[in-house]
Amino acid sequence: MEKVPEDFKYKKLLNDLIRRTRGTGAPKVEYDYKELVQLALDAREVVAEECSLLEVRAPCVIVGDIHGQYIDLHRIFTLFDNEKNASNEPSSARYLFLGDYVDRGSESLECITFLCLMKLLQPKRYNLLRGNHETQPINRIYGFFQEVNTKMDNADEAFEVWRAFNDLFAMLPLAALVQNRILCMHGGISPHIESLDDIRSIRRPLEDPNQVPVACDLLWSDPMTDFDGYKHNNIRGVGVYFGEDMVIKLLDKLKLQLIMMMNGYGFFCKRRLVTVFSAPRYYPEKPNRGAVMEVDRRLKTRFRIINPTWDEKNGKKFFSDLYSRDDNDTGYSSSTTSGSASTISEGQVKVQKKSQKDKG
Repeated sequence: MEKVPEDFKYKKLLNDLIRRTRGTGAPKVEYDYKELVQLALDAREVVAEECSLLEVRAPCVIVGDIHGQYIDLHRIFTLFDNEKNASNEPSSARYLFLGDYVDRGSESLECITFLCLMKLLQPKRYNLLRGNHETQPINRIYGFFQEVNTKMDNADEAFEVWRAFNDLFAMLPLAALVQNRILCMHGGISPHIESLDDIRSIRRPLEDPNQVPVACDLLWSDPMTDFDGYKHNNIRGVGVYFGEDMVIKLLDKLKLQLIMMMNGYGFFCKRRLVTVFSAPRYYPEKPNRGAVMEVDRRLKTRFRIINPTWDEKNGKKFFSDLYSRDDNDTGYSSSTTSGSASTISEGQVKVQKKSQKDKG
């Protein structure tokens, strides 16, 4: 990471977050809720200037789900920032994140806070898309809301921080175009896309993407083999399944080379669709590897693999051990604090009772 300007108003917060990466025994970050709210507002102003279809130059590194795995996020940065470029100078890799920064892992707040700081320092280098966990109904249930409650002094402060970050999420771009040839999104393609302007024209802030069909599909859709066309995604309850024929048709129509999305990591549709997932050891009982995708100046791609570590503070299992699901299915209760300390009234937040299945 390049040197931080002395007058950067969040310099202490950034230094505290960097110290947090030093492994076991590293001090916890002491957050000021007013500072976090202001940070989210400042980051929101920056992304508000960007189009709903972000344009990113190659070369770049495309990163899939992080899911609150803060140490693994820094392992990704270290992988590229320690390399030298052709002039033997430190790398200044450009990053494109496909969303799902929060939930599941135990350090979602650290992940999104650090990425916001990077966005303020180098907005063209750190490019952030929205994932389906960057929506209030999802991150209210799957961990981010509860984590913020445990890291703030009281429920009122926690609610302000949670809402401020969700206001930021509502402004994040929904897709990106790398060098005018590679279309990237968190979820998948949509039958409602006739041209790239259908993505560019999506209005933000967008509190509920499910009300806009194109946005909903960009966050929730899935590829399916041995199937042609589109059909309703009956597993998730939102979005669509799409077959290989629809991938080829859309690429040809838009004159694109490749589509990239989140969903494990691998190739689909004769290497014309690539999926990437960047949270290693997401399931500790099945220690998966993560990956990021490098795109060079000539648009050649390659995976860089992130092997799992054996730190127990990774992935869904650790989060489940730390928090337990409420009976009313509206959130989690901390295993280390009383449930009442982290509860808000139903009047403060509307939780959608839809049959959405968690993606990633």
